[in-house]
Amino acid sequence: MTIEWIAHSCFKITLEDGRVILFDPFDSAIGYTMPEISADVVLISHDHYDHNCTDSLRGDYVLIREAGVTELEGIRVEGIPTYHDHEKGAKRGRNVMFKVTAEGLNLLHMGDVGEVPDEALLEKIGAVDILFIPVGGVYTIDAEEALETCKRIDPNIIVPMHYKTLFLTLDIDPVFKFTDAAGRYYDRSRLGGSSFSITSGDKKKRTRIMVMENSLEG
Repeated sequence: MTIEWIAHSCFKITLEDGRVILFDPFDSAIGYTMPEISADVVLISHDHYDHNCTDSLRGDYVLIREAGVTELEGIRVEGIPTYHDHEKGAKRGRNVMFKVTAEGLNLLHMGDVGEVPDEALLEKIGAVDILFIPVGGVYTIDAEEALETCKRIDPNIIVPMHYKTLFLTLDIDPVFKFTDAAGRYYDRSRLGGSSFSITSGDKKKRTRIMVMENSLEG
């Protein structure tokens, strides 16, 4: 599969058969204009404008925005309910993490998770190969909480998201607060591009943080 970071928390996953899975498309109010994308599966973690805008999407896609399991041909999607804050959703409501299993890989997109997973949630999450995790704080877990979350989930590849980038209008922290803290524990690399391809045989010997360039700043 090929993984492309569009911007913010939006990722485009293209499978070997050409099908496209899209996480958390955004409204242009965030400072970036969402490109037109033809998708087969669209996953929305919660109903905020920087994660739920489908206006520019094309295709006869399956839209999933709730917890539960959806089985598609060769794709398993599990929505796992979480909270958007530390107060059981009292401040910002609920959030759904999506675990996608396809082509022998487990991907977990955490959306705007606002809590560090406890043992019960970790059991629901299970094994994760590629973790897309918010690190910018304010509206989500912050850098230190993201590091603790990574330690508990123990993925093979960590992809930071939902942090301050060049044109983003949200007042959140830049990625270096997370990479500086997490670099004591994990290998780090800056991809220098907006996409990479991976198969189930390409796992790293050690957990690696991969900092990507979003595709709208190139």
